Amino acid sequence: MILYEQHKKEKLKEMIGYVRLLLATTVLLSHLDVRIAGLNPGVCAVVIFYMLAGGVVMHIWHDILPEGKGKLMAFYKDRCLRIFPLYIYVASLTLVFLLATSYGNPGYSVLTLCYNAIIIPLNYYMLIDSTIMTDPAWNLVPPAWSLGTELQAYILLPFALQYKRLRMALVILSVIIYMTANLAYINTDYFGYRLLPGVFFIFLLGGSLKSWEKKNIKWLPVLMFIIIVMLYLVVTYQQQVLQNYARETMLGIAIGIPLLSISHHIKKRLPYNRMAGALSYGIFLTHFLMIWIVEYTQVINPEGLLYYCTIILAAAITSWLGIAAIEHKIDRIRMKKDIIKK
Repeated sequence: MILYEQHKKEKLKEMIGYVRLLLATTVLLSHLDVRIAGLNPGVCAVVIFYMLAGGVVMHIWHDILPEGKGKLMAFYKDRCLRIFPLYIYVASLTLVFLLATSYGNPGYSVLTLCYNAIIIPLNYYMLIDSTIMTDPAWNLVPPAWSLGTELQAYILLPFALQYKRLRMALVILSVIIYMTANLAYINTDYFGYRLLPGVFFIFLLGGSLKSWEKKNIKWLPVLMFIIIVMLYLVVTYQQQVLQNYARETMLGIAIGIPLLSISHHIKKRLPYNRMAGALSYGIFLTHFLMIWIVEYTQVINPEGLLYYCTIILAAAITSWLGIAAIEHKIDRIRMKKDIIKK
């Protein structure tokens, strides 16, 4: 309990909340067809989210959770209470909207609803049909496929952090799969972005940044940054990176390394940092619903600055309502239940 409270106070002194909010807004804008030099900025943001998730796991596992028999289950309980309540809130709102309007010609089955409820299978959409809408084909919460990847990483990361040899083997295997995908020998979109085997090293990289700083090997993030930038330049010059999202994932890693390294050094207490972080998750989850509602009601022309601002504001308000009604109560439950407990 005390350790958990210390963890919450520490996070108030950093800027991670604002970083998360920026990334979530970038994902939102990417789904409004905003592109930068022909690249999808939302993909870069998702990759940085992977790195942030790895950092959170590293911190909780090594600095927050005490050693003991219940450590693994305490970690899983904490992550589930972090991910699922707000997701169920948004998924339920979306389901009500679809039932009331039949927007997108939805179809319902027990199996697809279960897939959407448990999240984990959603990034395997190429193998498992989890769509609810049919025109176009979407899940209840379309961006939640990346939560599926994240939850799979949460299952595996404690074992990778506990056993060094396993960690090194998984990193090497993941990098090989990632590079094979980016050179288009296997599907780049699937194995270089969406499926855990090709991106698992990104979670561990994000988790390692802060520990490298603590161990005074600050040159290692710089070396990693140089390697990924050089790799990006070489394969781009040779026109090898032509597949979907290959450049964006590399840029996400290249941007994420200095961004997160800098954020670890900022210890000044920033106002509303925690609220910014909480809103980021809500905006990430709710923005598709806001887009669908605006398109269905036709209350505003679906283009231009006013449209973008309307979607952002509507997503932020819906998120805030969910945070006030659900997430604050869940946070108190996480502490009362002594999830992080000796």
